[in-house]
Amino acid sequence: MVNVVLTHGDLDGITSGAIALLAFPRADLYFTKPSQIHQDLYRVAKDQSDVVHISDIAINSKRFDDILRALDKFSDSTRIHWTDHHPLTARQKKKLSDRVDLFHEVGPCAAELVFRKFAEELPEHALRLALYGAIGDYCDDTPFCKKHFDDYDKRTLYLEAGILVQALQEIDYRRESKDLVRQLTMGIEPSSMNDIVDLALKATRIEHEVFRYVQKNARKMNLIGYVLDMPVNGYRGKSAKFAAYLTNSMIGISARSSGDDMDCSIRRRQCNIDLNKAMNAILPSIDGGQGGGHPAAAGASMSKNDFPRFLQSLAEYLDQGA
Repeated sequence: MVNVVLTHGDLDGITSGAIALLAFPRADLYFTKPSQIHQDLYRVAKDQSDVVHISDIAINSKRFDDILRALDKFSDSTRIHWTDHHPLTARQKKKLSDRVDLFHEVGPCAAELVFRKFAEELPEHALRLALYGAIGDYCDDTPFCKKHFDDYDKRTLYLEAGILVQALQEIDYRRESKDLVRQLTMGIEPSSMNDIVDLALKATRIEHEVFRYVQKNARKMNLIGYVLDMPVNGYRGKSAKFAAYLTNSMIGISARSSGDDMDCSIRRRQCNIDLNKAMNAILPSIDGGQGGGHPAAAGASMSKNDFPRFLQSLAEYLDQGA
């Protein structure tokens, strides 16, 4: 029997992937992301897998038809589970449901959804993994989480989840994260993983330096605070939040250039602007621009030369909706 788990590399992806591995113990684990899921599905389809489980992968609208074509490459005997919490259009939901066993709900994190889907088959420690994922993805106020926080001391859960969140800033998700997932499936707590604790402490020290860097270098355009090309890798979501706070803005962006390309992490602050809708409205007008995510957190990529136009378009979008 050949089983495959495909998941994202952040904490929600890691915990939802670990829970899927507990449901399918002999599965192979691979990390993927919205920009490459179609390619990974093509590759996995060639292996004639019995079960494929995909979790915490947002739909890249520009790649959606590629995803459908990749799904159509699987044999009828392959059961494909797609478990996710990112927003879907009605068309996307219908097309996916025609091809996969779709479990989709906006609000909870992916780890909660995977746990709920396979709860009867899972060991007790899988529940803690679901709660770690919820804490790490800011999805910890669902009825499921509120109910199960009463089963533990939630302060300890937040400590364990915080260790994971911080350590992941310093981990190569394609290598060390696989070892981390395997340890989590065995029920080992993050606080008992010496290397993970050391990495979490290192990341926390770096985060304080990132805050000071953003404090000195953040710029502002209308309601947007942004910082460019931080001298450390990672910490993108955190630095985007810092940029919003330190410039007293509604939206924060941390942008990194690589050659001719620009990649952005985007966060909102003290407002109800839906960043996923904003990206879907703005990016189609930018040649090669793509992105999306959640209402409170999104990503975008584009040509470096188009970044000023992206900022201006987002500023105008905020002026219209603010």
